[in-house]
Amino acid sequence: MALSLRRARAKRHETSGRPRDVVVLSGGGSLGAAQVGAMRALFEAGIRPDAFVGCSVGALNAAFLAVDPTSDRLAELEGIWRDLDRGDIFGRNRRLLASHPLVHAVRRDDHLYEPDALRSLVRRWVPLDDLGETAVPCHVVTTDLVTGQPAWWADGDPVAVLTASACLPALFPPVMLGGSLHVDGGVVCPVPVERALELGAERVWVVDTSGGTLGRQDDRMTALDVLLQAFAISRAQLDRPLIGVRPDQRVIRLRRPDLGRIEMRDFSQTPRLMAAGYAVGLEALALAQLPGQRTG
Repeated sequence: MALSLRRARAKRHETSGRPRDVVVLSGGGSLGAAQVGAMRALFEAGIRPDAFVGCSVGALNAAFLAVDPTSDRLAELEGIWRDLDRGDIFGRNRRLLASHPLVHAVRRDDHLYEPDALRSLVRRWVPLDDLGETAVPCHVVTTDLVTGQPAWWADGDPVAVLTASACLPALFPPVMLGGSLHVDGGVVCPVPVERALELGAERVWVVDTSGGTLGRQDDRMTALDVLLQAFAISRAQLDRPLIGVRPDQRVIRLRRPDLGRIEMRDFSQTPRLMAAGYAVGLEALALAQLPGQRTG
């Protein structure tokens, strides 16, 4: 793959034309599996993204595919997701007692989980020295804790940038980027469609999986569950009408799969989520009626 990537990157830097297809992948934790199914539908229809825009888990999926946006790479991502579980993100509690979430809370730390497992996952998914080395551009959003504004990254240390974008507040420690502390991009920009429009994309494909829950919603709720659920509600309210869409631009939103209220740390539903994502991808393609579109 190394030679093909070098050629693709060289071509990318030689051209500065307007991107035709840009894919936007939202946050959503374990619901990110649905994005993989949706991408399968787009790839089968001949859609090859010129760039990706991602937030949180969507940034992880986006960066993985931006390394080599091919069907083979997508199949590899599908296989990884099928084996993914909660321990791959939050760790497997095999470290010393001092790393236990309860201990972090008692010590009044700024996080409950160590980021080691998440950082290790990013290293495996994006084995590059710089995010700018992907075959097609990948734009990742984080939230600057100091300014309260979204920050955008298309280069830099992939581990730091992608960990920051997926850094759920209070669960993981903030990440230092550019002299400021950053957390999950979903705090301010859960579905970053505007970024794709700013890039000049002719068609923007929006795969939004931000509708899940982050914690329990019953009488077993802990303080952490309340915090996470409040964050999920706040993030959902940020899904506002688009502005700045030019007449020569088209935004194609895939319908959110109707999956009930899946908890966003539950990785047991991956096959179901992938199938649902594939179905809404096919539905969106049929409704889009693209010229010369392949459907298989």
